[in-house]
Amino acid sequence: MSGNPLFKGWYADPEGAIFNHQYWIFPTYSAPYNQQVFMDAFSSGDLTNWQKHPHVIDTSVIKWARRAMWAPSITEKGGKYYLFFGANDIQNNHEKGGIGIAVADHPGGPYKDYLGKPLIDSFINGAQPIDQFIIKDKNGEYYLIYGGWRHCNIVHLKKDFTGFLPNKDGELFKEITPVLYTRMKQDNYML
Repeated sequence: MSGNPLFKGWYADPEGAIFNHQYWIFPTYSAPYNQQVFMDAFSSGDLTNWQKHPHVIDTSVIKWARRAMWAPSITEKGGKYYLFFGANDIQNNHEKGGIGIAVADHPGGPYKDYLGKPLIDSFINGAQPIDQFIIKDKNGEYYLIYGGWRHCNIVHLKKDFTGFLPNKDGELFKEITPVLYTRMKQDNYML
């Protein structure tokens, strides 16, 4: 019988997905930043019994990542599985890291670096490149929403996920931070 927690371990930022009638959870491995060098995944056919898929991705295959692998977001496209993740928790535009993409033939990996570099590697509109979420709209277009440091952006992804398409107004990175969110955070109000 299932209960809470669903599986043993210290995890955060879970993303759930269904692939081929299997339930999947992709979480962040919670540990000090320098030990967050991999991600596990978990699958279940019944939401009760969970199988661990250890180290589906780690810094040995993502050469530009060295720590703080965070907040996985996954999608399937054309028979491939694309795992978006943050790495290195960069604090300015002079540090190496940001949001990367890994690809695999199976949701349980193994994943390899898709671009060989971060997809987003700098602060744009004040948004730290972390906490990404990929969405597919009703027209089959893919968008990435991400952000930190009180700012949130959305970008329209190219069909091959190698870059971005401009929005209707010509901008690549559209800030979508709710107006009251920034003010409330600055005033130290809890949301």
